[in-house]
Amino acid sequence: MNRYSIPMHRSLLIIMLVLCSQGIFAQHIMAPLNPEQTALVDAHLAKSNQVKPTGFAPYLMSMQTLDSIYDADTKRWQRRSYDGWIMKKLKNEHLFEIHTGEFHLQGDAAFNLEGSPRTDDQGRRMFTNTRGYNFNGFIGKRIFFQTSFYETQSIFPNYMDSVVYARGDFNTPADPERGAVPGFGRWKNNNTSTSYDYDYTLATGTFGVMLNENSFVQFGHDKQFVGHGYRSMLLSDATSPYPFLRGQFSFWKNRITYTTTYAVLQSLDRIVNAPGAAKEPPFNRLGARFSYLSFQPAPWMSLGFFDGTTWTWRRNSSPQSIEYYSPHAFIYTGTGIRNHIVGMNGQATLFGIIQGYGQYAMNTRGRGQAAQVGAKIFGPLRNMQIIVEYNRVGQNFYYYADDSTGTIFIEEPLQSGTSPLNYYQNNDLMLGHPFGVAMEEFILRGQYRLRDVFANGAVHITNFNSVTQPRSVFLVKSELGYIINPKSNAQFVMGVILRRAESAVSPALNANETYPYLAFRTNLFNRYMEF
Repeated sequence: MNRYSIPMHRSLLIIMLVLCSQGIFAQHIMAPLNPEQTALVDAHLAKSNQVKPTGFAPYLMSMQTLDSIYDADTKRWQRRSYDGWIMKKLKNEHLFEIHTGEFHLQGDAAFNLEGSPRTDDQGRRMFTNTRGYNFNGFIGKRIFFQTSFYETQSIFPNYMDSVVYARGDFNTPADPERGAVPGFGRWKNNNTSTSYDYDYTLATGTFGVMLNENSFVQFGHDKQFVGHGYRSMLLSDATSPYPFLRGQFSFWKNRITYTTTYAVLQSLDRIVNAPGAAKEPPFNRLGARFSYLSFQPAPWMSLGFFDGTTWTWRRNSSPQSIEYYSPHAFIYTGTGIRNHIVGMNGQATLFGIIQGYGQYAMNTRGRGQAAQVGAKIFGPLRNMQIIVEYNRVGQNFYYYADDSTGTIFIEEPLQSGTSPLNYYQNNDLMLGHPFGVAMEEFILRGQYRLRDVFANGAVHITNFNSVTQPRSVFLVKSELGYIINPKSNAQFVMGVILRRAESAVSPALNANETYPYLAFRTNLFNRYMEF
């Protein structure tokens, strides 16, 4: 330990003691990242006169507040309450609930049973079969926790199959190790079933301690999101979960908040000569740190500064530079850094009904830039949200380029002949926009909920500005559903995805596809299908 370590540790201890002394007001849990419930939370926060969460999600919020938000419109109508145990669990409560003294636990079975009349080229019907669980809760007034697990088998629509397969065709087409499902992670390479193509999982688990109402320390395995739009150029939940340690500290009545996250990432290439590799060679690892400084001068506006940095790991076990361990951001000596993405994120909410937001970012090591501008409209009907958004990502934005590789022109999310460690990625999935680089996208999304009936719609228009394979994609998605239980977000839904891809240079890329489906699901996280 050097002579600066003890004073620095003392300073951190003093800061934590001061924050803890400010008191706790209610039991808190992490708000989930899913389409319907996130929209309800957004509308609630837009109308609030209090200082809002920072834009670094998931947010830590009162369990009581979240339950009241999920019971949308109960001021105008009364959801029927049942006395029988089966109907009460089906319609009104979480499947598992324990509330005894200082210990509170709630959980649900999680599933997505989705089927389509469409078949693949082998005559098999397309489907997704997800089973799992989701639990969260708190102990006392300071400790909160969450865990979930999902096991899934799928035969995807053709366009999604090509997206997933592209992650398996990176660098070495015959490599059975490489393949990832966006938003989930690596699919198993030992699948011998003839009834499905992909077998993959999603597992999360976190544990945290509150210091005050907006300050906490949290560690675990999960995903995060920075921004206020549907996409994020900076950090998105469209990637895989990763191990992390997060600290969030708020000052000046929560107007200033600093969040920093230490994470361990990996690429899907094995280290064959690593110690113990004879049994199972480990994947190549990267260190990462995501920092976000938020300033809210008024409840209706906020401005944030983001720093996302990936670091080379020495012997696959520790970062190359001691700088990785420091909680500072934005300025580094450069030792061991692969990607260094800096950017701004901001929002302004007017009259509680419209929120304008945007992002601008650049990769100081990748010589690329990205930008976002958008608006959310809460209304004109109650429980309606409309999103209009434009995203643009330049070449090399998610790619590290030193003097020897600066001439490589990156035009796809993952490009043959490049090192996966040079990408801003985890499990070969971009940490920001899931499409990667060299693209521009226009998004129009809307959702409306009337009591327990909801309708969702989306239009995505994307131009991929690849030099070798330029193409445009037009995608329309619509859903109509019924919410069985607002606590677990269990729902019946029927939907359809219409997709058209066109390329003047590569006619083989031209394709029209229709994917109708029925689903019985608990929609507790974002499942990205708009590719």
